[in-house]
Amino acid sequence: MCVSVSGSRGGTVMWRSISLLGILIVSPAIGWCDTVQFTVNAANIGTPIQGPGSVDFSSSGLNGTVLAGQNLSLDLLLSNDVLARLFLSDPGTFGIGLTIYTNAGTFPGFTGPTTGYLLDPKGNQFGGSQIAGRADGSNGTLDVGLVSFAASNLEGAQVFDISGVHFDTSVPNNGFVITDAQLQFSFNSTDDSVEFGTAKQLPEPSAIGLILAGALLIAPIARRSRRRLPSINVP
Repeated sequence: MCVSVSGSRGGTVMWRSISLLGILIVSPAIGWCDTVQFTVNAANIGTPIQGPGSVDFSSSGLNGTVLAGQNLSLDLLLSNDVLARLFLSDPGTFGIGLTIYTNAGTFPGFTGPTTGYLLDPKGNQFGGSQIAGRADGSNGTLDVGLVSFAASNLEGAQVFDISGVHFDTSVPNNGFVITDAQLQFSFNSTDDSVEFGTAKQLPEPSAIGLILAGALLIAPIARRSRRRLPSINVP
């Protein structure tokens, strides 16, 4: 069973059904289906960001959730219809991860086995699913991330738009409470970049692909032309 809700949870959620609330209390391993919105800094809209490096976004959408061993099915989306246009020379140089902050003050434990995939501009699955990496930190954080992208995970595209990422995971059963969440895009190559904007603000990805393909074809021709230029001696 998976219950869709909005806003924070735990004791602050107003349920429509008292019987449903009773079920949730008795069965802490129940699953959550939820959409969490992450806001892109206005300064990053319309400005290409070159790798290597990372871009981070925070959200309070999970705040107040008690870690009670429940399954989580999360759509992590950029808010206000913003998309991320990715320019990837090599899929293996890209990573996308979620860090969940808690009040544990120490290692809160790992999440359960986790899988994930990217979301296209309409919120549907883009590319193949993959097993996510997992970690926890001494500052009370839980981490899951997709870091093993291949061409098959990205449908063979080098330039494409995403609205976010989906994770299926489960949290430890320890009673700690989520205090913040951070989404991160990471790039490990200077040839990679990302540009944020709405569908109206970004040109068609197919047009970008044609431009890049043309540039790749023209570059070797230009190099050969330069090599064939004769030397000229000026008296």
